[in-house]
Amino acid sequence: MNNGADSLPERVRVRYDQLSKSQRKIARFCISHAAEAGSLTAMRIAEKLGVSESTVVRFAIKIGYDGFPQMQDALREELRGAPTPSGEHTERDTHDVALESLRNDLDALQQSIDEIDLAALTRATTALGEATNVYVCGFRTSFSLAYQAYFHLRKVRPSVRLLGDIGGTLVDDLEMIEPGDAVLAFTFPVYDDRAIQVANRAVSVGASCVVVTDSALAPLPIDPLLHLLMVRHDSLSFFNSTVAATALLNSIIVRLAEARSRQEPSFERTLSKSFHTKGKL
Repeated sequence: MNNGADSLPERVRVRYDQLSKSQRKIARFCISHAAEAGSLTAMRIAEKLGVSESTVVRFAIKIGYDGFPQMQDALREELRGAPTPSGEHTERDTHDVALESLRNDLDALQQSIDEIDLAALTRATTALGEATNVYVCGFRTSFSLAYQAYFHLRKVRPSVRLLGDIGGTLVDDLEMIEPGDAVLAFTFPVYDDRAIQVANRAVSVGASCVVVTDSALAPLPIDPLLHLLMVRHDSLSFFNSTVAATALLNSIIVRLAEARSRQEPSFERTLSKSFHTKGKL
C-alpha cells in the first residue's frame, strides 16, 4: 500500500490551494469514498457530485496523474495493496462479500484507533463536559449516531437537546445556541449542509463545536472553538459505515462519565442502579 508522497491524499494536500471548488468536491469524494472512486467511471462520479465529466478528468491530471485511469489504478493499489488491471472484475459470492465488509469495518476501526488525536479528544470531551447546554445533530445516515449520542449524554450530564429539522424547525432551534454551550455534530460525505450550518452557528456565537467526521477536507469553519475528531467511515457499498464513529462516541461517553464520577462519587452508583433496574443503557 502506498502511504508516501505519491498517495492521493498527499497529492491533494500539496495542491489543495490550486483546486477549484468543484475539484475540491471531487477530492473529498475520492478520499472518503476511495472504493467507489476506484470502480466508478468518470461519468458516474460526475453525476453523483453534480459536476462535469471533464472536471473529474482534469482533477486527476491536476493532482499529478497522467489521467483518470491512472488515478483509479492508484486508488485500487492503496485500497488492496496491489494494482488491479483496468476492466478486470473478480467474481465473489455473497458470503465472501459479507466477510470483506466485516474486515473493512475492522480495518477502519483499527486505523481510527491508531490515528486518533488524544489531545483533541481530551479538548473535545472537556468542552462537552463544561458546556451549559449540549446540542447534538446528525442528518441522513449520521442521524443514528446523533440519536445514540443524545440518548447516552442525557445519562451523564444535564441539558442535552437533539437537533432535527422536522417541519423546518432547525433555523429556529439554532437561535437557542449561546456562548457557553456546545454542539456535538456528526457529518460524513456527502456533507449535509444542515450539519455545516449548525457548526457555523455554534462558532459564530462563541459556543464550542465538536465535529466527528472523516477528513480535514470537510467544509467546516476554521475556528479555535471547533474540535475536529476524524474516523474512517467508508464501506464497500453505497452507505457510510458507522462502526468507527460509534466506537469514538462510546469513548467520549466513557470519559464524560468518568469525569462526573470523580466529581460526584454517588453518580456511579446511580448509573449502576439504573443498569440493574432498567436493563443495559
